[in-house]
Amino acid sequence: MKADSRTKHARRLLLCLHVLASVAWCTMQLAQLALLLRGWSSDGPARLATFELAEFLENTVLDPAAIVSAYTGMMLSALTSWGFFKHRWVMVKFVITVALLVIASTVVSRLLPSVVEALRAGAEEPRIPILVGTCGMACATAFLLWVSVVKPWGKTARHAAELKAKKARGRKEPEPSLPVYVAVLLIPAIEFGFALDYPILTFGTAIGYSIFKSVSRRSHKAEPAAAA
Repeated sequence: MKADSRTKHARRLLLCLHVLASVAWCTMQLAQLALLLRGWSSDGPARLATFELAEFLENTVLDPAAIVSAYTGMMLSALTSWGFFKHRWVMVKFVITVALLVIASTVVSRLLPSVVEALRAGAEEPRIPILVGTCGMACATAFLLWVSVVKPWGKTARHAAELKAKKARGRKEPEPSLPVYVAVLLIPAIEFGFALDYPILTFGTAIGYSIFKSVSRRSHKAEPAAAA
């Protein structure tokens, strides 16, 4: 019982970390938007200082929060019965999160440094692209929070059928052990604590464990068929 209780606490801790990181991600997007508007309403050194602050917060808070939010969400899907493609609201969150990370890393993250460089050079900084990008990211992360709280869409038809089959067979998916949860919780701390190139370790862990879990499930499904 003690081991089961500790495992539940570890799972709740992972969920709490996901919620905190998701809220921080959305909050920092709104803070970035406020700083952009404040910067453009200022002149001279104050404008440059405001955009430098925005860049600093993006690198030290916003980016890590986005990575941790995505990582913990993926690990919760992989470790628990939620899965990636069992519930429509989880699928929507997963697709949007991946799309946001790709857009942020390839497009949006390059806009703010270009604005800072232009201000330092005394040139006219590009406004529309970064404003549209930041507004879009803020709206999307707020939508993700809404989906997490409301859970507006139910199970997929395939998952509903699988649940009926499992009930008929009386089978239940095994719960991951406490050391697995502890290792999952330590991964972000190791990545950021040792200043590793993120998100290689976090996303590598999420993808690797998801593949392992998928292979393991298929092997378990094949066992009854082989026995029959």
